[in-house]
Amino acid sequence: MTWNEGPLLGFDLETTGVNPCSDLPVQVALIRSEPHGSGHRNVFIVDPGCEVPPGAEAIHGISTQRARHEGCPLDEAAGVLHAALGKAQADHEPVVVMNASFDITIAATLFRSFALAPIEWRALVDPLVIDRKVDNFRSGRRRLDALCEIYGVTLGSPHDAESDADATLALARTIAHRYPEIAEHEIGELTRLQADWHRSWALEYDSWRRENGKPGLAPEEFCWPLREVLDLKGAPRH
Repeated sequence: MTWNEGPLLGFDLETTGVNPCSDLPVQVALIRSEPHGSGHRNVFIVDPGCEVPPGAEAIHGISTQRARHEGCPLDEAAGVLHAALGKAQADHEPVVVMNASFDITIAATLFRSFALAPIEWRALVDPLVIDRKVDNFRSGRRRLDALCEIYGVTLGSPHDAESDADATLALARTIAHRYPEIAEHEIGELTRLQADWHRSWALEYDSWRRENGKPGLAPEEFCWPLREVLDLKGAPRH
């Protein structure tokens, strides 16, 4: 059985902003997808303990007031995430997450803040990274909504963690079906390959930006799934 034929854990966050090393979750979705039907769903609001900036609220619709009224405490959210993601990785059950270097970095930073043990990320599927590899020369955006349109996947309410996680799970299975060579990789090997594919893409994109007079990528942007500068080995230094 290939990885896409078994259970998958979809993971998505809505957050206070776009910096994965400092911003915090305001909504979490953990959705276990079975091959022939839906599994357990855990979707909840989080109180980040700070104001939700207007720009972030405009995207996902979760206000400071709602987060404080409906949200669970940040430490409780960290514990739930750590238990679910940690078990999936220990069981080699693929965690499917769009643009994993964002959500995984936020989760890992949160775990460190509450002195939770680091998770070894060894079973991850990122439709963004895989799509860049299998269809490298396609022009246009590669956001979740764009990929859903290309692969014929339904996206319910964009920037709702549950809808985004559902769509990301469907994307992972659809891409693996369309490109059997992706499905044939053992999940640990596929996780390692995605780190290489992301780095190759980042090198090319960084070079293109610099050739066109634009700022290059920050050193941490060459890493996947964690954007931690101290963990970088061999990333370009400028």
